[in-house]
Amino acid sequence: MKKLALLICTTFVVFSCKDGKKEAIENNDSNDTISSIHIEPTQEDVGLWSGVFVADSVDYEKGDNWSIRNRISIIIQKINNDNTVEGYSVSAGNIRPFKGDLVKEGNSRYVMANEPGDHKYDGTFKFNISENDDSIYGTWISKRKDLPVLSRKFSLKKTEFIYNPKNILVQPKYGADEEYADEYDNIDWVNSKKEKYDEMDGEEYFIYVNRAASDEIYKINGSTQKLTEKQLKNLHKLDLEIIRNTIYARHGYTFANRGARQFFDNVNWYVPLYANVEDKLSPTEKKNIALLKRFEKYATDNYQQYGR
Repeated sequence: MKKLALLICTTFVVFSCKDGKKEAIENNDSNDTISSIHIEPTQEDVGLWSGVFVADSVDYEKGDNWSIRNRISIIIQKINNDNTVEGYSVSAGNIRPFKGDLVKEGNSRYVMANEPGDHKYDGTFKFNISENDDSIYGTWISKRKDLPVLSRKFSLKKTEFIYNPKNILVQPKYGADEEYADEYDNIDWVNSKKEKYDEMDGEEYFIYVNRAASDEIYKINGSTQKLTEKQLKNLHKLDLEIIRNTIYARHGYTFANRGARQFFDNVNWYVPLYANVEDKLSPTEKKNIALLKRFEKYATDNYQQYGR
C-alpha cells in the first residue's frame, strides 16, 4: 500500500420553441479545465487539507458552464522564516501554485495567498488555520470578473493520502436511521439531453432527460479483482465509465471533466492530488481499464426524466 503521510432538480422542465424560454441547466460542455503544471506532494510538505469547494458568489448571466461544488485539496509546502507561504491547490483537473503570507493576530492565524494569474481560473485565497492545524476555512476570489463564479468558500479537514484499493462508492442514506437510499446519487445531472415532449397549436415543447447508473457501481471493484466480460456485458455505458473512473479516483486523480467528477466530489475518501496517475496503476487495474474502455464503445444508456 502506498502512503503519503503529511504532518500538519432537474424538475419537470418544459419550454416552447416559439418564445425561446427555458430553464437554465448546467452546460453540456463538461471540460472546464486548464492545463496544469506538474506538482506532486512530498514528505517535506507542511500539510494537506481536503474537502468541498462551494460556489459562493455567481453571476448567472455569464454562462452555465460551471459547477456548484468541486472537491479541492490545498497543500502548504513551506512556511519560511519571514512568514511567507508557498503551496498549491488541486481542484477540477487544475493544479495551481500559490504564494502569500502567514498573518498572526493573537491566537489566530490566516493565510493570504495569490495564484500566478496567468490562467483564467486563478484567484486569491484567504483562509484561517485552526489552532491545532486540523482544519482550514476561508474563501477563494477569482481574479477575473467575466466568469460566472466570482468566489468560492471552503472548510477543509487535515488529511493524509493513502491509496486503498478497497475504497468504493457507497450509496448515501438519509433518515433518522438512514433507512432511505438517495435515489438520485447515481444520475448524470451534467450531460442532460433535450427531448420533444409535445406539440400544441404549432408549438413544440421539450423536456430534459438524464441517464442513470445501476447499483453495480457500488459493487464492482476494478482495483481488487480481475473483471470479466460476463460481469460487464449487460452494464450501461455510465456504469462502465464510473467503475473505470473509480479506479483513477482511488489514486487521487483530479478530474477535469465535470461529468466524471460529479460522482466523486462528495466522496469522503476521495482526495484529488494528481493530474496523471498512469504510473501508479497496478497491472490488474490497467487490464481492467482496457476491458472497460472496450465495452464502453458499444454500451448504451437509457435516458428518462428525473426530478430532484
